[in-house]
Amino acid sequence: MSFDFKRLTGSLLGMEALRRIKVQNAIRDSKVFFGQPPILDYLVEHGQCTQAEIAAALGVSPASVAVSVKRMHKSGLIEKIGDENDLRCNKITITDFGKSELEKVHASFDKIDKAAYEGFSETELKEFEAYVERINKNLSNGLPDNKEFFCFLNSDYSQKGGRS
Repeated sequence: MSFDFKRLTGSLLGMEALRRIKVQNAIRDSKVFFGQPPILDYLVEHGQCTQAEIAAALGVSPASVAVSVKRMHKSGLIEKIGDENDLRCNKITITDFGKSELEKVHASFDKIDKAAYEGFSETELKEFEAYVERINKNLSNGLPDNKEFFCFLNSDYSQKGGRS
């Protein structure tokens, strides 16, 4: 009998689906929509950026970033600042309101993550983390090396306040 990899992968996918549901419920009353926290986190870390810079750093399409930027601008989470030298180019920056909303969202994420790992010892959590890192390394073999993207995904929760 061989190990049932499909079942294990299904369990991991189910865990991520449950987490997404919890995240969506947690941010329902926020001005921040699912998928926007990484953009806001990037703006906090890098200051003023173009949509193209954000898209490249996060590994998403410029069109996807454009839709999110439009929505976040309308909600007051970000500001668009025109470039004096190139009127076609806008820089984007997070507002104080955006920072405040992002902090609330991160607090919700922290609660969800804490609840997910409740009952695990620190040793078990460290072992699990090592297993997940090994899986990620195995899956990244043969893919282009985009260090900034992977560093962003694996950034320290305690420094950034969590991720969506």
